[in-house]
Amino acid sequence: MISFKRTLFQFFANILDFYSRDYILEENKFIRVRKMNFYDHINYILVQKGCTSYIEALRFMRLSTNGKFKSITSQAIGKQRVYISPNLFKDMFESFLDMIYPKSQGMFKINGFMVAACDGSIFDLPNFTITREEFPPGGENLLKYKRTGARVSCFLDVSSKMILNIKIVERSISEITLAKQQLMELKNHFDITKLITIYDRGYNSIELMIKTEDLGSKFLIRLRSNTFKNQVKKMKTNDEIISFNLTKNFLNRFEDEKLREKAEKMGRFSLRIVKVELKNGTIETLATNLTKEEFSSKELKELYAKRWTVETGFDRLKNLIEIEEFSGNRRIIIEQDFYAHIFIYNLAIILKFESEEKITRKPREKGVKIEYFCNFSRLLGNIYSYFYDILTSSNREKEMIFEFLIEQGSKELTQVNLSKNCQKERKTAYSDNDHPGNKKRTH
Repeated sequence: MISFKRTLFQFFANILDFYSRDYILEENKFIRVRKMNFYDHINYILVQKGCTSYIEALRFMRLSTNGKFKSITSQAIGKQRVYISPNLFKDMFESFLDMIYPKSQGMFKINGFMVAACDGSIFDLPNFTITREEFPPGGENLLKYKRTGARVSCFLDVSSKMILNIKIVERSISEITLAKQQLMELKNHFDITKLITIYDRGYNSIELMIKTEDLGSKFLIRLRSNTFKNQVKKMKTNDEIISFNLTKNFLNRFEDEKLREKAEKMGRFSLRIVKVELKNGTIETLATNLTKEEFSSKELKELYAKRWTVETGFDRLKNLIEIEEFSGNRRIIIEQDFYAHIFIYNLAIILKFESEEKITRKPREKGVKIEYFCNFSRLLGNIYSYFYDILTSSNREKEMIFEFLIEQGSKELTQVNLSKNCQKERKTAYSDNDHPGNKKRTH
């Protein structure tokens, strides 16, 4: 199997390339000698564990001064952070992907295609006026009263579980608009002619389908029950090509004027429609531009089931990384925290992969089939415990830390019993128990 350890070592050996003054938003900033320099502020953003600003500042000073009794106010850190572009952490995240994927040599592909699941979620933001102004909810009358939140749109590789592209924006921007923007950005990093994107029914958009085809890419979308209702009724089999006119009713909904003009010239659009039966007997309708030679109807059903991977990704971001525990109220600080955490998420995914390659544990009982996985929560806790050392140590020490993290990850495991007659007893906590023992944080 492929190992990504050497790529990890190489990336972090050159991590200082991102500590560039090109990311400073004003030329005269980070020139004076202060308790924390530009380098320190970047490290501070990356190693935060989600504690209060006071504790984070105190903890960082202890780390950066080797335990000396020095302090700095969180307000002083916040004043300097607003001059650091969030693009620093976004570029770090994208560069990491650019190093990892060429090494995969097709191992993250299905039938020769890279497969991504796209979905959106609303993330909670600090409930302050400045936050609502910088992430407007969609109208002046809502600005004062509506709960503060941001829309997050994510493309996640269903095979590697890595995030390929992600955005955090105001809620007024639609998921369809974001998906189109993200496809354009993915084109700069991957061969999207060999990319299949899986969408749920919320992405039921003719414009998105035509945009994907225009880019030479592939899609698989779960349709709403009333979409192409007349055409679907006329289907004689569960797998057919349907065609329909691109009427003004369709075209008037397009946001992209150039794409609208192209669609108007096309006149008609063809889709492959596949009906699949779920375990509960429900019939779902899938739309795709994949051919029968590329994926059979059975394979499309299995492929769509992998869309759930992106839900697991959101769950890890919210409940394990606790990404919504932002350290400031300004948009620039929220974006810094967000993309820094996304970078750490992808790092944890690669370390999880490396750890699982070293798992040697076997079931004690004969005839029992158990699959073991690296415990992502504990691995993440270990990463946060050593991340400052990863950023600041010598290259040899960095290698030793990564070897240690991988070794620990191969020992701290979760398991799935695949035996047919295995029914694990679920223990239900008392409803009045405010402190269940399995809810302790890992970082």
